[in-house]
Amino acid sequence: MSALSAAALHIARPAIAEWAEHATRAFAAEPRPVDQPRAVADGPAADRILLVGGGAAVGRGQTSHDLALPGALARALRARTRRGVVVDVIADPLMTIAGLAAVLTTVDLGRYDAVITTVGDVDALRGIDRSEWRERVATVVDVWRARVGDSRALLITGIPSLRDEPGVGVAHGRLVDAFSPSLNAITDEVVEEAVGVRDASPACGQLTVLTSVLPLAQRAAGRVTTETHTLWAGQLAAELVEHLPAPLRDGESGRAPVERLTSGVDDAERIAGILDERAPSLERIVTIAAAALNVPTAVVTVLGPDTQWHVSRFGLDLESVPIEQSFCAVAVRQEDGMVVPDAPHDPRFAANPLVTDAGLRYYAGVPIEDEFGRRIGALCVIDTKPRNHTSADELATLRRLAEKVEEVLHTQSLAVPTWIAGAPTSPVIASPATASTASAAVASVVA
Repeated sequence: MSALSAAALHIARPAIAEWAEHATRAFAAEPRPVDQPRAVADGPAADRILLVGGGAAVGRGQTSHDLALPGALARALRARTRRGVVVDVIADPLMTIAGLAAVLTTVDLGRYDAVITTVGDVDALRGIDRSEWRERVATVVDVWRARVGDSRALLITGIPSLRDEPGVGVAHGRLVDAFSPSLNAITDEVVEEAVGVRDASPACGQLTVLTSVLPLAQRAAGRVTTETHTLWAGQLAAELVEHLPAPLRDGESGRAPVERLTSGVDDAERIAGILDERAPSLERIVTIAAAALNVPTAVVTVLGPDTQWHVSRFGLDLESVPIEQSFCAVAVRQEDGMVVPDAPHDPRFAANPLVTDAGLRYYAGVPIEDEFGRRIGALCVIDTKPRNHTSADELATLRRLAEKVEEVLHTQSLAVPTWIAGAPTSPVIASPATASTASAAVASVVA
């Protein structure tokens, strides 16, 4: 930091507190994910990553962690390692470097293969003293060394440019952007002193602490774009991957995970067998679902560790797909299910073979739970045409039909439930008479 910048910071310090308060209020008001703080890329022997901090970790501009940095990071790492990835998130738009140290002292860090931190923007906006910053970063590294040692990797992201952030005025932004590089340089110095050799391999038995500065966020309609989150994820994955176990080769199952991290259940084939015995009931349910949402295909799925089983299907010949291609494995992690209006434009699924090869465009699915409360699969409808709108009534119908699937699973009787006795058993989209029968059956479900 130049002497001129330091003098400007000193002169402006009385105004900085007011500027920072305005900026942090704007940070807190930005749209951000409302789903559970986790993203999963299914696969074998999953790596577990903790993403903690403010800034990029918050998922600004997105309403789901799957579309923000956590989901993009999980997918980027899976592409490099061929293993599954689970990214847990502890995010607060106002988290400071002091708050980060407090979090690291309370979290079970031993559960994670690596931790990525994204703090410093609030500290920079508030004009933190450089000596205090050095002390706080050293505390973070000391906590990491004491609680984790050399068996895991810590990646500290630096403070990015803040000049274009909402709520950051022109003068404040210029001042902070002149000040932040000195804080990032201090972080590098502290890390180099702690590690001895920067970017040391975990195999060397030395502390593994890395640093990286993310590029400027790009915005559309005032929101951070999914492309920005994907760009950030690619950079972080490239930094981190060499400090994780080597990528799996063909035929390898990989190391044993600390706990099962896929979306599937071990007894999926047993559950699929039970449901297969009750095929008439399920066939009517999927037929009604296709009619209710006016789509050509509906499926009841059960998720295993490696396979999605299609235990009942209307308009689909596939009996199963690999779990890594499963839309339902993502849907079951959402409390109210998931709607994908146009899959080729959704970064979670754009490269999925079901999209690129089979032409899947539209998906809507809601979870199915067994009697133990496990989300073992989903009732979903799909189409090869995009669909911009799915009404609340249509989703409510899909949820009620999913409840009927659960009833079929839970009951000990193999009899066809009376509520669907008059439902159609043949294609429902083309025939007005059949559609009328289906509508009557749907009405009996949602009444």
